[in-house]
Amino acid sequence: MKRLIYFFEAALENIKLNRTMALLSLISLSLTLMLFGLFLLFYYNFQGFIGTLRENIQFSIYINDDIEDGKIEQIQERLSHDERIASFDYISKGKALKIFKAYFQDQSLLKSLGGNPLPASFEVHVKADFQDPKKLQEMIRDFKALSGVDEVHYGSDLFQNLNAFLRFLRIVGVGIGGFLAVAVMTIVANTIRLHFYNRKEEIEIMKLIGATHRFIKVPFFVEGSLMGFVGGALATLILFSLYSFSKVHLQSLGGTIGHFQGVRFLPVSMLVGMVVAGGMFGGIGSLVSLNQLLRLQAQSDPRKK
Repeated sequence: MKRLIYFFEAALENIKLNRTMALLSLISLSLTLMLFGLFLLFYYNFQGFIGTLRENIQFSIYINDDIEDGKIEQIQERLSHDERIASFDYISKGKALKIFKAYFQDQSLLKSLGGNPLPASFEVHVKADFQDPKKLQEMIRDFKALSGVDEVHYGSDLFQNLNAFLRFLRIVGVGIGGFLAVAVMTIVANTIRLHFYNRKEEIEIMKLIGATHRFIKVPFFVEGSLMGFVGGALATLILFSLYSFSKVHLQSLGGTIGHFQGVRFLPVSMLVGMVVAGGMFGGIGSLVSLNQLLRLQAQSDPRKK
């Protein structure tokens, strides 16, 4: 326990002795991790947006104008007994016309066509377990083959493009995460290197009285990890401040961009993960730097190996 207290106090002492460099490094770490947090925030909300679309997935079955009433009842019966269907709603030609008139003020097109050109249809909602694109395509083929069905419409291209973009974001996220991890380790490694050189004479004395490489490295490792943890915590605070500021201004715009008012902040698990990752990469960066420094020092003076 005493050793742990010593290591922690030695790490804090290193930071105090090099406070200017430590502060600059901490700012760099915070901004670097905050950039990754911004990407995570965008990805998290885009994933939620696609999840909302999944919950509302539906397709439309358009009926021939000359279909018999008995055929419509057969289609209703088929939909009622299909385990893949969550719910459906029959929209007659008259109801379709009313909906059209409610949404569109300019009805010159309908007047020029004469009568009611809109078809009757079934609006079908799909259960969550069958919202996979392949299952949906199979379902659409089944209903398209029914007698009296003119067309089955489903915006599959849009949904598939959104899924493809989400997969692309995952790949980009791995790339950005890897790049920023290297950046964090590099920042910490350079900081530890400077702190090591500032205490070079003290380290020489410690080695002369029998201190092992491990004993020498631990305080610097704690320092790097501590800087990473604090940098991650500051990054989450900056990210939350930016989120709160942006949300207030989005809400003040009201209905103009009302859809953006539902933007959610990152869950606690992701925030904790970002802080832990900062500490972990900080520790790794310090170890890489220390191993190199001690190896070079030993090579320069074989008696100190």
